[in-house]
Amino acid sequence: MADDISRVREELEEQGRPTSVRDSRQGKVVEFDYEVDVGPRKGERFKVGISFQEGGYPEYPPHWIHVSPPVEDGLGGVVNRYTTDDGREWVAMSRPPKEHWDRLPEKNMKNFVNEHLRRFWNCVSASK
Repeated sequence: MADDISRVREELEEQGRPTSVRDSRQGKVVEFDYEVDVGPRKGERFKVGISFQEGGYPEYPPHWIHVSPPVEDGLGGVVNRYTTDDGREWVAMSRPPKEHWDRLPEKNMKNFVNEHLRRFWNCVSASK
């Protein structure tokens, strides 16, 4: 999956998104700054990370969405909270794009961000 992470990182950086890579319980995570452009958190900035359940990108999309500071999307499923060595709090949510991935015109990070992450942020609860 190291090649998958490298490819995802490269594709995100081609979009002008500086990235970093770190380890987590869900494997290597590519993280980047993200300004929400839809939903109840529109205009807020977060650190977002993505990681894989299985290799084979782009046929198999990233599985985990990591967010700092933590948010809730009300979808249930597997959610892991953790703190990185720098003291930053994160939540990792199992949110694979499933059948939506197969409907994308191209399987790449531009469409992952524009389609899947936007769908995710539409479900996230408003800040308290």
